[in-house]
Amino acid sequence: MGSGARRILVRTRRVLARGAIIAAVLCVAAGALAAARLPKPGTPAQVAALVAASTSIEKLPTKLVPPLPQAAQDNAGAYYGVAGRECDGVTKCVFANTTSKRVVVLFGDSHAQMWLPALVPVAAHARDRLVLVWRPGCPAATIGIWDSNTHSIDKGCNEFRSAMIAQIRRLAPAVVLLADRTSDMPGANNVLTTNAAWQSGEEATIAALKGPSTMVAVIGDITAFTVDPPMCLAAYPSAVQQCSAPTPNPKTHQHFAAEAAAASHEGVKYVNPQPWLCAPKTCSTVIGSMVAYYDKFHVTATYAEYLSGVWGAALKSLLA
Repeated sequence: MGSGARRILVRTRRVLARGAIIAAVLCVAAGALAAARLPKPGTPAQVAALVAASTSIEKLPTKLVPPLPQAAQDNAGAYYGVAGRECDGVTKCVFANTTSKRVVVLFGDSHAQMWLPALVPVAAHARDRLVLVWRPGCPAATIGIWDSNTHSIDKGCNEFRSAMIAQIRRLAPAVVLLADRTSDMPGANNVLTTNAAWQSGEEATIAALKGPSTMVAVIGDITAFTVDPPMCLAAYPSAVQQCSAPTPNPKTHQHFAAEAAAASHEGVKYVNPQPWLCAPKTCSTVIGSMVAYYDKFHVTATYAEYLSGVWGAALKSLLA
C-alpha cells in the first residue's frame, strides 16, 4: 500500500476508533473496550499460531480490534468508500498502483469486496493495478440466482456478469481472482443450487476469462455462521466460544468442494483461506485480539488486512 493510501487508512481507522469509543461509553452492554493498534500483517507461522489458539479464547480481549461496537461496520466499504456498494466496470474501483500496465482483477460478489483490504497491500507491493468488479448477491460463477422480489431468476445479475466478463476480457489483465459467497444460494424456483451446478458455473466463468496472457485463480469460500458474531460476542463477552461455528457448518449449504473441483478441472490455482480463519473443526469469531467477522458471512476489514502477508505468499507465483 502506498504511503498516501496508508495515511488515509490509518486516519480513517482513528476516526472510526474515536466513534467506537464514544459508542462504547454510551452502550453499557457492549462495554467500554479500549481500541488497540492494528497488528502488522501476520506471517504464515503467526497466523497459524493465532488460529490454533483461537478456539481457547473465552473472554473478549481487553483491547479488541476493532472495538466491539464498531465490529458490525468494519467492512471494506468503510475504508475504501468507492467500493462500498458495487463496482460495475473495470475503471470504477481501482487501487494500489493505479497507473500500472499490469492489472489484477478481483471479480465476484461481496466476498470479492471482502478481501480488498487484504489484496490492496499485496498488489501495491507487486506494483500492480488492482481492479475490483463486484455486485452484491451476484456470484462470478455462471449460475442463476433466485430473486425473492421478482420470484424469478435475477436477470440483472446475469446481465451484469456477462457484461463484466466482456469488459475484463477486453482489459486483458495478467490475473483474475474469483471470489464468491456460496452459502445458501438459491437457484431456479428458490431451490438451493447443487454442487454440480455450482461447479459447472464456476468452470464456465473460468473458461471465459483465462487465456494465453491471463491467469485465473479461485478464492475459496469461508465457513458461514448461524449467529451474528458481533451481536453474539456482546451477549457472551466471557464465553466467546458460544459464538463459534463448526467447520463445515452442517446448518449451511456451501460449495467448497465444487469450487476446488472447478479450479482443478480448468487447471487454475485454488486458494483456500480456511486455514487462516478456522482450526480443523471450529471457527472462532475472535482470533488473537481481533474480531474476525463482521456478520455471518464476511471477514472484518481489520482481519482481512492482517492476512495480507499470507495472501501475498499464496499469490506469489501468480504475481511474480
